[in-house]
Amino acid sequence: MAKSKSSLPTQAELKIQGKSLASLDAKEMKALKAQTTKVVHDKDSLDYQLGQLQVNILKLENVKIISKELAKKYGIASIEARRRNESKILFLKYDEVIAWLKSTRKRYTSLSALLKAFAKANKPKTENKPKASDETKSQDEPKVQDSDSSETKEEPKVQKKLTASDVALEALLLIEIHGISIQDFTREFNSQYKELVSSPKKDKVA
Repeated sequence: MAKSKSSLPTQAELKIQGKSLASLDAKEMKALKAQTTKVVHDKDSLDYQLGQLQVNILKLENVKIISKELAKKYGIASIEARRRNESKILFLKYDEVIAWLKSTRKRYTSLSALLKAFAKANKPKTENKPKASDETKSQDEPKVQDSDSSETKEEPKVQKKLTASDVALEALLLIEIHGISIQDFTREFNSQYKELVSSPKKDKVA
């Protein structure tokens, strides 16, 4: 039987309840942020130790990825793959994450949210290319050569050469941001690599 309108809470009562729940939510978010910050800083935390364990396994087994078999072998198969991945990133990027966290002064409700923000903040910046209309306009306009242009020319910036480890870590950060599983990434990587290797090479032009 449907409740009568008279049995519903009043607006005043609902407002009081809403304010109370909002207050509880604020306290919960504050506690979560404090907990995440503590976990990130604490080298005795589960996440830091889990990351360290995985790096040691990779070195000992001389592999790049911890397979399901290795996870079972070392007793960590029951831990969610996402947490294992985030823990490894935290361990490998620990000093950088701590420095960034101190500089940003922002706090996050989970390690996942923190690492996503960290990856976004440290994403390599790409120069904005001029629009096609701007390029056409610049070509039509007469170029005025500066008499001191030869002296004031800036030397081209040399990009830092990434190591295999750097590229692998960047890939892990990207798949974490976009919610891609390591299994799907590995499968697609192998597929793309086989296709690249098997494709016929173009004849060199003399």
